[in-house]
Amino acid sequence: MEPKEMTRPVRNPPDAWPPRMLADMAAAYCGERSVQEFLRRIGRIYPEPRVVDTTRRKFWYRDDLDRAMNIGKFAQTKDLGGKFREKIGQKRHGGPAEVRS
Repeated sequence: MEPKEMTRPVRNPPDAWPPRMLADMAAAYCGERSVQEFLRRIGRIYPEPRVVDTTRRKFWYRDDLDRAMNIGKFAQTKDLGGKFREKIGQKRHGGPAEVRS
């Protein structure tokens, strides 16, 4: 029988997100339920930590996480909106949607 994995809670700062975060805070910032869920997605959805002091002290930068989640100053809303309009137009009319100015 394998030992049961202990889940670590995420840590949410009360009023501000720092530019550099340990795994528990980075997991909370990304909206993950646990640190383990966050760590499983490293390299697929979320970036590798930018700073690795030791095997337990790894730091993720908020800008890197924003870029991975396409939010903040890295959001590409124009491209996403254009793709959305195109898909809707294809479903409704069989072609691209009209763009209103």
